[in-house]
Amino acid sequence: MQLNQQQVVDRFLELVKIDTPSHEERLMADYLLKALKELGLEVHEDSAGALASHGVGNGTLESLGKRTQTGNLIASLKGDLEGVPPLMFTAHMDTVVSNRGIKTEIDNGVIHTDGKTILGADDRAGICAILEAIRFLKDNDVKHGDLQFVFTIAEETGLYGSLYLEEKEIKSQYAFVMDSGGPPDTIITMAPTEVDFTVRIYGKAAHSGVNPEDGLNAISVAADAISKLKLGRIDDETTINIGIIQGGERTNIVCDRCEIQGEVRSRDDQKLSEQLAKVRTAFDLAVQKWGARMDFEEQKIYLGFNLTEEDEVVRLAMEGVRSAGLEPKLAPRGGGSDTNNFNAKGIPAVNLGVGANKDHTVEENLKVQDLIDATRLVIGIIQTAAERTEVKSS
Repeated sequence: MQLNQQQVVDRFLELVKIDTPSHEERLMADYLLKALKELGLEVHEDSAGALASHGVGNGTLESLGKRTQTGNLIASLKGDLEGVPPLMFTAHMDTVVSNRGIKTEIDNGVIHTDGKTILGADDRAGICAILEAIRFLKDNDVKHGDLQFVFTIAEETGLYGSLYLEEKEIKSQYAFVMDSGGPPDTIITMAPTEVDFTVRIYGKAAHSGVNPEDGLNAISVAADAISKLKLGRIDDETTINIGIIQGGERTNIVCDRCEIQGEVRSRDDQKLSEQLAKVRTAFDLAVQKWGARMDFEEQKIYLGFNLTEEDEVVRLAMEGVRSAGLEPKLAPRGGGSDTNNFNAKGIPAVNLGVGANKDHTVEENLKVQDLIDATRLVIGIIQTAAERTEVKSS
């Protein structure tokens, strides 16, 4: 049974033409609804978009001034083998920014754009691998267990789709997220917990030219605190970043209010707590020193996970990689993905490489061979689960 490689490439080139940045996933959802139903799958669109948009739970799109009415798509394919653990494959429908007007080129086996837009391999490559794997199963009458395919919304702006996923619709035992950058031999088995923080510092306004000594500059207080912090990579498990600073209204007013937004990530919970405490202490000391006031807020964005070769989901992924003719590599990742939320919901999940390179930039590219291998990887995991069950029962 040979995979039709040209069909895979053609599907990818078709997918990247669908412009669906975060919170505008409707066009991709409609494309997938049609494609999945044509392949004979049952498809359900959940209410994640409405839930995330209108303030249910922790963290909402509404707080970002954004809304989406597109839900996650949950597609089901009934298996023809009993005793096989039900598997779920996922990819996200949004891209980090628009790629409207995209022009693709293929040079020496590498797909890229003309340099004016992103390619969107993150995560069109994952979607493509899943769709073409389903087509392969159908065309070749491959025996398999029950399968689910989930296509999420708003991954790039906070993993909202997987956060608000309708869990009652999920019947799968293991999840494979087709969304990691790098080649398909890479299995992400560890990722950090992320906690975001917001600090609001209150000083005192005054005329900057007439009586500046009567004021208290909130920006100065913030700068004092930040200067005491070590930012960037703390160690191989932990990072700290301050990404947004906002304050002041006019140059002739001593700034009386400043807001700082940042994050701490770590794969070690104790280190995470320690670094958050250091951040808070730095701002506490600066506020006391200057006689200012502050509010300090923390919000857990997602939980980390740590899997090993002893976990069945990792074993299945490793066998799938080998079936694609590659040697599996287990690796950590410093960023979050839908994988974090699936593990937090009690569904063991790994993130798998789909080949996207330099994603989130106009230099984004994808090797055709990686796209083919990612498709083979999905097929391989499905076949591995079926074959292992047959061996156990024989």
